[in-house]
Amino acid sequence: MASPRYTLNIKPEDLQPEQPKHEMTGKEKRENFWFYHKWHVIVGIVAALMVFSFVWEIATQVHPDYTIGILTTTGVPMGTGEALAEQLKPYFDDRNGDGEVVVSVMEYTIGKDADSIADPNVQMANITKLSGDIDGGESMLFLVDDMEYFQEQYMLFAYNDGTSPAEGEKPDYASMGVRWGDCPALTSLELGASENFDGSQGYDYQTFLQDYKLVPRVYTGTKLEKDEDAAAYYEKAMSVFHTLTRQ
Repeated sequence: MASPRYTLNIKPEDLQPEQPKHEMTGKEKRENFWFYHKWHVIVGIVAALMVFSFVWEIATQVHPDYTIGILTTTGVPMGTGEALAEQLKPYFDDRNGDGEVVVSVMEYTIGKDADSIADPNVQMANITKLSGDIDGGESMLFLVDDMEYFQEQYMLFAYNDGTSPAEGEKPDYASMGVRWGDCPALTSLELGASENFDGSQGYDYQTFLQDYKLVPRVYTGTKLEKDEDAAAYYEKAMSVFHTLTRQ
């Protein structure tokens, strides 16, 4: 018999034989795992989907071969850019070699005064986008409704022969850009018209663009001259400019 000093602090249940451990079934293991780790799994799945979506967007993104900017003080009818991009494709080539010709038309509405600015936030966003376009050399050609205003604001345009206005001198606007309505290649484009909310015909795109001018951006004396790809892009864009403005 064990000495009392050895059994003094022993409880009756301590003397019971150990029960065999319960082996969880596969279902119980899955339920236990899901109970403790379901949020980790959900977060992991969401993260994986976000990564897949990002990679898919990058892989399937269509990169334009050429970009044309529309600079306007009043805005353009809805659908103008899409109609132009589609109809101008035959004049351009597959510059990036992806098997298709893609022309992008960027619209920048920048009002001249407070009365013509519908939303200051949109105005600032367009100015920021235009600045990025200019700095990155995205658009080599622009369609403009107010040549003098935008030239005074941004010193953006070149003469039709590609030379830049002399610094400090008033530009010769007669040699800067060609009016849309004076270019047979442009006036012959089948652009169609916008559509009103009730389904009726809205603005005729050709009529709307008659007094816009197609003009090249400044190139000589800019950082783009030192970029071989930008130089090739500029040369091709200027070739298209001369084709479109031939009278």
